[in-house]
Amino acid sequence: MVSRRDVLKASGVGLTVGLAGCSGSRGPGDGTTDDGAGGGNGDDDGGNGGGETPAGTAAETETPLPGEDVNVGVIYARGGLGDQSFSDAANRGVRRARDELGISFDNAEPQSTSDFNSFQRRFARSTDPDYDLIICVGFEHVAPLQENANTFSDQRWAQLDAVVDRSNVENWVYAEEQGSYLVGQAAAQLSTMEFSAGPSSTDPSNTVLGFVGGIEAPVVQAFEAGFRAGAQSVDSGFEVLSSYVGDFSSPGAAEETAQSMIDQGADVLYHGAGAGGVGVFRAAQNNGVFAFGADSRQSETVPDFANVILGSMIKGVDTSAFRAVEHVVNDEFQGGNTFELGAGEGGFELVWSDSIGTEVPQEVKDAAAATKEEIAAGNIDVPATP
Repeated sequence: MVSRRDVLKASGVGLTVGLAGCSGSRGPGDGTTDDGAGGGNGDDDGGNGGGETPAGTAAETETPLPGEDVNVGVIYARGGLGDQSFSDAANRGVRRARDELGISFDNAEPQSTSDFNSFQRRFARSTDPDYDLIICVGFEHVAPLQENANTFSDQRWAQLDAVVDRSNVENWVYAEEQGSYLVGQAAAQLSTMEFSAGPSSTDPSNTVLGFVGGIEAPVVQAFEAGFRAGAQSVDSGFEVLSSYVGDFSSPGAAEETAQSMIDQGADVLYHGAGAGGVGVFRAAQNNGVFAFGADSRQSETVPDFANVILGSMIKGVDTSAFRAVEHVVNDEFQGGNTFELGAGEGGFELVWSDSIGTEVPQEVKDAAAATKEEIAAGNIDVPATP
């Protein structure tokens, strides 16, 4: 039996259940570890799960939160929590639902392709707890969920970052190409300037940028496509080097790839490589160039590289995770529907670094804000394929 205080995590030889903490209580830090081993990404306050009842206040007078009887299972992208990027963003949204709505949730962290099917089926079969919603994070869930949504037709599912056409699956997708367009535009503008901040600087004589992806799948290719289009909107002559390392958890391979791009003249890099993004940042730092992060505000989640991270393109993953849970709590689940979050629906945000991002010229920031409005108005059509 799976304990409400267990975190499921795959090992190399099978599925194991480890007492690494959970997220089952409404209070912050209730056993959820924030070191990436079984919980968030470091922004909980380390509380004990709900706090003590204030003196003179009877616990029974507390107003119950609307989701206190709701149980949620969350199956992350491959590699799981601690990626300081995509999975951690989803975790923030579910923890927000815990704190604001009172729900309980359990985590599962796939380490191989076969784990997606195994975890989906394990959560769907569970009766202690009986999950009111199972959230699947990332496109690698699609193939097994197409079958499991049929097999477990009474189970409610939420698919983030992809679409599964089933009546009991609520889908959430984002306009990552639009957000990446803003990054490409800003990167090209800075690359054409004599811009310096921290240990890095750009070379106006070069018109080369670099993109490092994880798996070469449509959702990641959309990052590349938008980045390239944004850069070439500044100067059609910009060359955007691109390469995919094959997964989302290989910082070493990402660093090697980024180094090759820097050797070819790239002075601003962008990634869609998940946890591999750390390798991109390391290469940038070692060579005095700049980088943009993705999916979380990476100048904060990986502060060792804050002095080279100009900003991050954050998709609305946390927002969609919260809203999917909220739909269930409010009895408004919309299985069979797809929610597309673009420039006008909170689908992404280009967030400037709180470190060197403050040194980015205001004209570049203003241009990004204006372009976002133009995209939202339908005046700029951003390609989703390279």
